[in-house]
Amino acid sequence: MTKADFQRAPLKEQVFRVFENGKPIADRRFLYFHIKLYVLYDFFAELWYIPTVNKIDRVVTLNTDEILEIYSSSFNISDLL
Repeated sequence: MTKADFQRAPLKEQVFRVFENGKPIADRRFLYFHIKLYVLYDFFAELWYIPTVNKIDRVVTLNTDEILEIYSSSFNISDLL
């Protein structure tokens, strides 16, 4: 599945594919969201979860530059190479 195909898919399918094929590599918190970063196929996807209502709010795809900016303090990039 390409990144474009993934982005066009409904939220339920995106979540299913992240859980079935994704590998978690980092996480963070933002406001009331728990956000987990996955590597999926040949791209990255974040799962935005709201624990107070036990709901996945969205799935967002990111490019490498966005990953480096957001997660630079969460992991060592050389570990992924």
